[in-house]
Amino acid sequence: MLTPEQIQANKERFLSLINQINIPGADIQGLIQFLESSDFFIAPASTKYHSNFDGGLCQHSLNVYDSLIDLYEQNKNLLQTQYEPSTLIAVALLHDISKANFYEKSIGNKKIYSDQGSKHDNMGKFDWVAVESWVVREPENRFLAGTHEENSMLLVSRYIPLNQEEIVSILNHHCHTNDGNQFYDQSAVMNTFPLLTLLHTADVIATFIKERN
Repeated sequence: MLTPEQIQANKERFLSLINQINIPGADIQGLIQFLESSDFFIAPASTKYHSNFDGGLCQHSLNVYDSLIDLYEQNKNLLQTQYEPSTLIAVALLHDISKANFYEKSIGNKKIYSDQGSKHDNMGKFDWVAVESWVVREPENRFLAGTHEENSMLLVSRYIPLNQEEIVSILNHHCHTNDGNQFYDQSAVMNTFPLLTLLHTADVIATFIKERN
């Protein structure tokens, strides 16, 4: 969980980095206006898996950025392409931008087990307790175009002209299997675009190591 002070500090650091993006044609103030008018800085990164708490989305984005910078510095001598800071900032901090205005708060019942529970099942004594949680908004109340990767790419493209490798990296940062699509070769895509490999790995490190429950 994050304190209000931590959420604010993350927001300030995030915006400071976004303001460092120097890509011709980029509408950085328009992007910031969108972010600040959304719930991006208080939203979770997921409903139950990683960083599923207030401010988790911004925290996750910063974790991915930090991991990406570490990976890049460790491996850039092996890469044929060197990446501008603006590219690293954009793909890391905005890879999940479509999760803004994607979740909403809800109240649900949860079993809390204790020796003082008034009810009983095969697990023991428990009481139903009302708890606040995040759930996905109804389709009509969120940006809807495709997968969350596709949605993020479309939203970023409103404000920042992306090159091919930046687009590919955001679109494929989960590196799904081909799902029966004979024309999608994940290994070839990752071999062609090292930035995707770096972003995917940074996302995995952030999600399953830095944000491990």
